[in-house]
Amino acid sequence: MIRVENLTIRFGPVTAVRDVSFSIAEGEAFGLVGESGSGKSTVLRTIMGLNSDWSGVITVDGTPVRQTGRKALARLAQMVFQDPYASLHPRFAIGQIIAEPMKLHGMSGIEARTDSLLEMIGLGPSFRFRFPHELSGGQRQRVAIARALALEPRILVLDEPTSALDVSIQAEILNLLNRLRRKLNLTFLLVSHDLAVISYMCDRLAIMRDAQMVEVLSREDLRQRNLKQTYSAELVQSSLVGATFG
Repeated sequence: MIRVENLTIRFGPVTAVRDVSFSIAEGEAFGLVGESGSGKSTVLRTIMGLNSDWSGVITVDGTPVRQTGRKALARLAQMVFQDPYASLHPRFAIGQIIAEPMKLHGMSGIEARTDSLLEMIGLGPSFRFRFPHELSGGQRQRVAIARALALEPRILVLDEPTSALDVSIQAEILNLLNRLRRKLNLTFLLVSHDLAVISYMCDRLAIMRDAQMVEVLSREDLRQRNLKQTYSAELVQSSLVGATFG
């Protein structure tokens, strides 16, 4: 569903990502993990067409991103951002927020689909008329997920989707995402600095450091500490404090 080859991304004289390659199969969940500034979120934004100064190859469902219009790409892949407080329009009711992408794309049955999406994320149609400030952080992130699903994409690109939430709520959102992935046969590309989240959510992961990819591991490699690179071992060791890879 996603293929990235020799991706290099620049911001003026600064190289933010250097020669990164990976692929994600249909229905797979793939994680990018690394310290802040390693380039992982920049990779996500570039796949979604939000950066222009890059070289290499990016294809989504077999189509080169450079040859895919923004509307066509939006029907294939949607992004869920880190902060649910900032990603929802404060003056739009929840129903409007979810319906807006469908209106822009000329979809039919918008009201019924909005209600269905609210049911799917565990809120229900009564939330249509509430505003973001009336919701908790976890509820807002559920709305952001519903909005991302409105166009029936095949891919969700998730940028630290639980890091802005209370720890007690994080597991609820991760479990919701896993249920939706199975139900809708979604493909996930997930960025997190939290290896426990990556281990729980992803079939495979890539570790990034200083704009480059260090190594690609399976979930079992991570759990068994089957690591080839010294940095990977150091990253896992530093994450062990207070964390369990499940």
